[in-house]
Amino acid sequence: MLAVAIVAAALLGIVQIGSDALFARAAVPASLPRMLPPRLGREIYRAIDRVAPAPFVARELGREALRHGDLASAEKYAVALPAGGQRDALFASIERARGEEALAIEYELAGLDLPRLLARIDKLEAKHPRSAYALAVRLRARLARTTTHPNALANIFWRCGTIATTALYQGHRPGIWNPRARYALLAAARMAPYNNKYALAVAAYYYRMQEYARARESYRRVTTINPSSADGWSGLGSVALRDGDLAAARRYLATARRYDPNAGSVLTLARKLAASKRP
Repeated sequence: MLAVAIVAAALLGIVQIGSDALFARAAVPASLPRMLPPRLGREIYRAIDRVAPAPFVARELGREALRHGDLASAEKYAVALPAGGQRDALFASIERARGEEALAIEYELAGLDLPRLLARIDKLEAKHPRSAYALAVRLRARLARTTTHPNALANIFWRCGTIATTALYQGHRPGIWNPRARYALLAAARMAPYNNKYALAVAAYYYRMQEYARARESYRRVTTINPSSADGWSGLGSVALRDGDLAAARRYLATARRYDPNAGSVLTLARKLAASKRP
């Protein structure tokens, strides 16, 4: 038993040295791992892969091959990984390195690589909202099928709504994008009824659509969820101002200022009220 323990400890030590060398670039300057050559880590991991293949070894060797532009070796290690998110993530990186963005996204959808997919959606939204929306809808469908990520599903519904709003601001057809925004934002709010971000998005949507009664009700919902929401109070002030109730608008503005005097919605309401006093 003692001999087995000694051998196990020695193997763990070798793996640790290999890991320290392989990830030396991420180590603190002047630390021992930083002084180890990355080549040593690669050789140790390759030796482990020959003697006792393991998923974490294949994954790291695949990533290392990818960093060095050796796509054939990276693919060999990816094939050796068991089916799952790590395998899909490595294949996605390989296809992206080949310039195959569409294939990379397919792997990321299969593996539900949320950080990369959301980053891709964010990058697309500014210039290509239709493409961003299409990808967001595909991710929404993928999340709905899994039923294991309810928070992420609510969030992607909200993102679909904000992307549809971006499309509207860029001049895309209101008859198409307004219903999409409405459906997505209301769905997010239903799925997470106490999420202030989603409630505020619904209120802003109604205000933009000039459905002021619903906007008022929704902004009240925001201030119920979060009584210190400056955006919620200033939203109520904006609706009051639209109704011609200047006294109420000023009261709401004063409340909003107590919580965040520099919020964009607060400054906007203050400007509107100042303009309303002019002859």
